[in-house]
Amino acid sequence: MAVSTAALMATSAAPARADESAPAAKPDKRCTGIISSVDPAEHVVTVKEFLQNRRFNLGNTCTYTFPDQNTGTAADLRPGQKVTVCYLSAQGVLVADQITQEPMRFVGTVAAVEPATHRLIMRRSLLDKTFQLGSDCAVVLRNDKTGALTDVQPGERVTVTYETPHGTHVARQIAQTSATFTGTLTALDMSERTIKAKTLLGTKKFNLANGCAIVVNGKLNGRMNDLKPGETLTISYDDLNGVSVANRLAAPSSAPATVTAQAQR
Repeated sequence: MAVSTAALMATSAAPARADESAPAAKPDKRCTGIISSVDPAEHVVTVKEFLQNRRFNLGNTCTYTFPDQNTGTAADLRPGQKVTVCYLSAQGVLVADQITQEPMRFVGTVAAVEPATHRLIMRRSLLDKTFQLGSDCAVVLRNDKTGALTDVQPGERVTVTYETPHGTHVARQIAQTSATFTGTLTALDMSERTIKAKTLLGTKKFNLANGCAIVVNGKLNGRMNDLKPGETLTISYDDLNGVSVANRLAAPSSAPATVTAQAQR
């Protein structure tokens, strides 16, 4: 009887111990924040959400999605990226099964480009924001053409995609989306804030956007009355349902004009 009782107790206790050793995982949760550290050897990533750091174990079947390459690996994760982590939680252990990078973008006007200090200064609503230029920072021109840092000019409206490693804003991509038109200024209406410029193909009308940058002699903060009919303008603009909205007007610099005149003599 004693042996039978012991066997019965062992049988009834075994399932309880099995249940305790295999805690049930809860349904997927989400966390969006900035990666503060990555440890590829330990398959761990730490994400800062508001003031809280969350430590995620990278699951064997975890998938990784990035805006510039769609799919990637854990090796593509780096501090400063904003990500959304889908994860399982089992008694405080967090296991990531999907990580998606959420690109951070800043749209504004180029105030200055400083190649020597690797800095890009952007302006929006009279406030300046400084970005460090990453060593792999890409310049993308209209229609997805590859450009160079020399193509980025003060006064242009661009979109900066950036990350924040250790709290520093680092530009990873600078994208120009506006079209460019170069022609001779034929008319300007200050009350309506419109100008007309012509090429051999015809005349085009532009409406000046609020905050349209006017660059005269290589300097920002020009005004409409600084423009002179007959001079050549380079105009950056966006086409909105057939209406051309200018966000930058650039008159030629006086220095090259003087050199040209001397050469012609």
